[in-house]
Amino acid sequence: MPKKSPAAKPKKSASSTKSAKSTAKPAKPKAKAPAKAVVKKGAKRPIKVSAVAATAANPARNADFPRTFISAIDVSLGDPDHLVRLTWSGPQAAAQEAGPFRSSPGAGTVGTNCDIVANSRRSGSNCTPKGDFVIEGFAARLSTDARAVIVSWFMRARGIAFHFFPIVPRFAASHGCVRMETHHAAQLIHDNSRVGVTAVHVGGTWTKPAKQH
Repeated sequence: MPKKSPAAKPKKSASSTKSAKSTAKPAKPKAKAPAKAVVKKGAKRPIKVSAVAATAANPARNADFPRTFISAIDVSLGDPDHLVRLTWSGPQAAAQEAGPFRSSPGAGTVGTNCDIVANSRRSGSNCTPKGDFVIEGFAARLSTDARAVIVSWFMRARGIAFHFFPIVPRFAASHGCVRMETHHAAQLIHDNSRVGVTAVHVGGTWTKPAKQH
C-alpha cells in the first residue's frame, strides 16, 4: 500500500499573529536603584543627635530654649549667703526658676580688699570681679580643680566662672569664681545661658574673710 504523506500544518495568518502580539502585556521597566550618596575622602559624616542625648547633656535646659533663656544673672557679694538671682526672657520666662541661690565668691589674696573695683578686677587678685560681664562659654569642669564642675565662664581670661563646688561656706572662700551651693543651680545657669547674650552683674559689699589665699 502506498504511504500516506503527513498532513500539512495550517499556517498562521498575519492577522492572528498581530492579534496575539497586541494582547501580550508590555514588559515593566526596571526600577533604577537609588543613587548612593558620595562622601569625599576625609570628609566627616554628619552626626545626628537624638533628643534623649541632648537632654542628657543639658538636663536642666527648659523646653523652649533658646527662645526662653536666662538674660541676666545678678551676684551679690554680701555675707552670709552671697545670693545669685536669675532673670529670664522669652515666652515661658514666667514659668522658670529664678532663685535666689546661695554661693561663695572670691576670698582674695592676703591683704587684698576685693570690695574695691580695681582690686577685684586685677589678675591674680583671687577676687570675684565687680562690674558687668557676659557669659563667655562653658566647660564640664575646671582644669585646676576636678571638684569644680558645671562651669559657665564670665571672665575667661582670668578663669572666673560660675560652677558647682562641694564646699560653699557662709563667707568668701574661692579663688575668684562664684561657687554655687547646688548642682541644680549651677546646671540651670549652664544649660539656659546664651554666650555673648546673658549678662552678669556682680555687686554688693564684699567682706574680708578670716582666711585669704
